[in-house]
Amino acid sequence: MCFPYRDRWNILDLTILFSFFCFILPMRIYTWAVSESATNNRPLLVAGCLYGLNAMFLTVRAFGHMLETIKGVGTIQIALFHIIRDVVVVVVHFVAITLAFSSMMTKVYVTETSVVEEDPSAQKTL
Repeated sequence: MCFPYRDRWNILDLTILFSFFCFILPMRIYTWAVSESATNNRPLLVAGCLYGLNAMFLTVRAFGHMLETIKGVGTIQIALFHIIRDVVVVVVHFVAITLAFSSMMTKVYVTETSVVEEDPSAQKTL
């Protein structure tokens, strides 16, 4: 017997159902029952954002199911996921290096401007 929670598609399906029935539907019912106006309505805004996230998960699930039905796409899909994982690693390294150098340049700039501001004779000779 196969354990149903080992398949990632089943986990995604359960996440979609759980988020809809536990978060989105109760918030929508609350806004229908309590609120008079749709403007400046925070629960309705949160429900809309969660509904958008749920729609994104459903879209991924639908396209994933379509790709599974076409023969030969499975290996391409696996390769694509490996490529995406490698690209994410490169982007994270790029962001870390950019943050490191930008913080260093900011520290040098702040240090240089504080030295120039403290020396009043340096400004008069210019």
